Amino acid sequence: MKAIDNLIYLITGKTIKKSIRKTLSGRLPQNTVSKLPDEIRSTYEQRLENLDRKETLGAALVARFSLLTLLFYERLIAENIDKCEAINITSEITWGLYEKLTGMFWIFTRLFSKKPIERVKKAIVFTIKHFPYNSPGYEMEILKSNENEIAYNVYKCPAAEFFKVHQLSELCAETWCDLDYALADKWGVKLERDKTIAKGDGLCTFRFMAKNAGSLSGD
Repeated sequence: MKAIDNLIYLITGKTIKKSIRKTLSGRLPQNTVSKLPDEIRSTYEQRLENLDRKETLGAALVARFSLLTLLFYERLIAENIDKCEAINITSEITWGLYEKLTGMFWIFTRLFSKKPIERVKKAIVFTIKHFPYNSPGYEMEILKSNENEIAYNVYKCPAAEFFKVHQLSELCAETWCDLDYALADKWGVKLERDKTIAKGDGLCTFRFMAKNAGSLSGD
């Protein structure tokens, strides 16, 4: 998996450094902020051997990004930053990474349509069938797909599993999970989700809709 980890840093290294500088400048000493990316990378490499092996490349990547999120949070706690603030800062940093990674799929969907919901549907179908959310690393089921929406359930999520093991499901919920709403807004659609694995439910329920479509209460 060494090649995967080198690829992760090739793709995300600059984004991580930029997000850390933007988010932590003024909150931590500048010397600490400057050293943080290299310190996190060193710790990341040390703790990789403790990661469980995953069934698919996509699940392995998500587990690694989850580890990075955990390391950001732990480093902030070590700097005596309040837990709630540490979660908020980690969410801001994670958003920079999440936005970059999902942006690759968004660019790809432009080849097929200009309508936001059509592009979202194309991205979701591709990621579930092929990468990174393909089975058996993930377990997902598309329930409905029409011109106004796509709805699906998630029954197995490597990120939720990772943070549960570390007794930090709250961190998962307020970073990777809740960022889905910001992503939907950026993509020009609405997201409704009434169950989330990281918040204690047995599954995650996703419903992406065109902004002119009705809500769940209107069904």
